[in-house]
Amino acid sequence: MKFRYASGDQPLSGFTIKRGVGVGGFGEVYFALSDSGKEVALKQIQRNLDIEVRGVRQCMNLKHPNLIALFDVRFDANEQGWIVMEYVSGPSLKDVIDAHPNGVPREELMRWFGQ
Repeated sequence: MKFRYASGDQPLSGFTIKRGVGVGGFGEVYFALSDSGKEVALKQIQRNLDIEVRGVRQCMNLKHPNLIALFDVRFDANEQGWIVMEYVSGPSLKDVIDAHPNGVPREELMRWFGQ
């Protein structure tokens, strides 16, 4: 995967990128550290900025054990939008699905959705 920013880059004030995590239809996601040492995921919004920002702002105060915490929506010096959110380690949903070409085992699904 090719990422726009490399380890050590600071495209958003207050955060240092450590590594790229993933690329999707709406942007790139990075593992980063805040200046105070907090581990976060930074998502650079590359398409449909208004729609994405509106959706994030509507979800900012949702709290549930199975939802990633959204901390902030910020803009860099070029007015590029970024979502600052909780970083959760482990495989992505795509990785899990790819690892189970015949379907994720029922027991695993029940563990996820039974919470």
